[in-house]
Amino acid sequence: MSEEHQPAEVLAQLKSAMNSVLLATVGENGDPHNGYTPFIFDDANLIIFVSQLSLHTRDLLANGRVSAMLISDEADSSQIFARTRVSYQCRAEPISRDDERFDAYLDRLEQRHGKMIGLLRQLPDFVLFRLVPRHGQFVMGFGKAYKLTGEKLDQFELATSA
Repeated sequence: MSEEHQPAEVLAQLKSAMNSVLLATVGENGDPHNGYTPFIFDDANLIIFVSQLSLHTRDLLANGRVSAMLISDEADSSQIFARTRVSYQCRAEPISRDDERFDAYLDRLEQRHGKMIGLLRQLPDFVLFRLVPRHGQFVMGFGKAYKLTGEKLDQFELATSA
């Protein structure tokens, strides 16, 4: 990315280019777990559909806390130490199969990620979650780290070191 790109533009490009989100959770015994899954955005929230066979899904159901990260591909990065990325500290909210938005979210996931969603939606162990960001940080290069603020975490405040 060239120097003249604004943070909002770069973040929008990252969010539209990425197909999967990295997840970090903590289990009931305090052990950290990680995973990844395809996602879609619904306004500022991330929507994911994950199996209860995964440790991170069980963590989400147990305590609802998750860190979610989108990060540019290593192959697309000129500097491995300064990959463009955004991290959100989120509250995970399960969406019931009875919720009026359930099918619409899965339809959108299938449109973006293909027919596999159609198969997975039939499996009883899969849970749909809305990840609601509470805090965020965006990095678009060396010395270009921003705290995300505002109701939709769409305002950029240059991060300073302590």
